[in-house]
Amino acid sequence: MAVGMRGESNSACWAAVPDELMAEILSWLSVKHLMQLRSVNKFFKTLISNPYFVQMHLNKSARTPNLALIWLDSMEDRDSHFVSKSVPRLLLHNDPSYRLINFVRISRVVGSCNGLICLICSSYPSSFDEWLCFWNPAIRTITPEFGLFSRSSDIKFSFGYDNLNKTYKVVAFLVELEVHGTLNNMVQRTLKNMVKVFSLGDNSWRDIQCLPVIPLHWFDARNNKDVYFNGTINWLAYCNHDFYLRGIPENYVILSLDLSTESYTQIMLPPGFDKGPNVQANIALLMNFLCFCRDFERNHFLIWKMKDFGVQDSWVQLFKISYHNFYSTNAQLFDLQHLEILPIYLSENGYTLIFTHNYNSNAPVFICDCRDDTVEPTRISDTIGWLWAKDYIESLVPTC
Repeated sequence: MAVGMRGESNSACWAAVPDELMAEILSWLSVKHLMQLRSVNKFFKTLISNPYFVQMHLNKSARTPNLALIWLDSMEDRDSHFVSKSVPRLLLHNDPSYRLINFVRISRVVGSCNGLICLICSSYPSSFDEWLCFWNPAIRTITPEFGLFSRSSDIKFSFGYDNLNKTYKVVAFLVELEVHGTLNNMVQRTLKNMVKVFSLGDNSWRDIQCLPVIPLHWFDARNNKDVYFNGTINWLAYCNHDFYLRGIPENYVILSLDLSTESYTQIMLPPGFDKGPNVQANIALLMNFLCFCRDFERNHFLIWKMKDFGVQDSWVQLFKISYHNFYSTNAQLFDLQHLEILPIYLSENGYTLIFTHNYNSNAPVFICDCRDDTVEPTRISDTIGWLWAKDYIESLVPTC
């Protein structure tokens, strides 16, 4: 629908179109075009703000994902920028088109859900206070600051949507290492934790049940990040509180937090996943399936998907991808000891995987053709290195 075609002479024509059909037609438009339509008349403004329409549009937007990047100009100034590039355009290679939105004072990026990005902002170094805000880059709205807390790199945050209570929640956990007396001439170290939740509209953090196992993200802030999936937040974790056993693969498990009941479930990993040395593992969401990923003997990257969420027997191996072509295209980026790549997108036909590099923010995005394992690097811009990179959908979801 061209915005310029809507005028007074067409009023009778549009009036004959049922509201339900009008909503269905408009729900296929991009956020950019819908925001332009809002200024046409009161009808469009009301329709586009209707929660039912927002959800209808969100469901369709999920079919056309974007790759979102946030990066800093400098660590001193903390001026931040956001790039949103559609995956179809990214796959064209060397296509320069992308949306660039400036934003300032980002301390950390918590995550993205339904087009909202949860940010931690700060006024450091003038104070040690930090706060949360929800930002929708597509419609350029942001919440006032909320959830004030004292700055600490030890606090880990996650973000998702509570389907039952229809609200967005931020989960924060803190793990502390306790040193006890010696046993058999060895110092005893154990881990304890606390978990708090902040719901949109609340005025304070509240405590929930402690983590039954410790997410690996606590040990490595750049790796093993959480995955939001259908009302749950999921972490790769290890199921032993003995500090010395944290690197043993047999202790790995997926910890799932239901945001509605605020209760935990532990999900076992694929049988035999721990075969071979040097297990470097992660979880991801690909094609709306929870996936488990790991390095295998420095030669291959393995991906399993869980066909039925929460059912251990439903794990199936999805891909076994050779590292050879990653090396041949960007050998300087890959240390043989740290092959830290993470899949962030899988096409509907299952042929195309997009990877990012966990540790090197200046690395390109890698596009892998799963039919023959060929890998091509691509960049949104030669000048951009990122603080955060993830698949993202543009939406009309309000921030208030």
